[in-house]
Amino acid sequence: MNYHALLTVIFFVAFLALVAWVYRPSRKRDYQRLGEIPLNTDPLGPARRRDGSDQHRGEQS
Repeated sequence: MNYHALLTVIFFVAFLALVAWVYRPSRKRDYQRLGEIPLNTDPLGPARRRDGSDQHRGEQS
């Protein structure tokens, strides 16, 4: 086996390990929260609902 084939196998195994790490089920909640950032960000100030309450979770007006 030459070095090129060995490097290909090493990088392929590293790629599979990275994919398994990124897509593990325990990270789903974090990725969903991070995916909502563009929807919750307002360049002019905090996001407000039509009734005037904060849109952020856990906050009460």
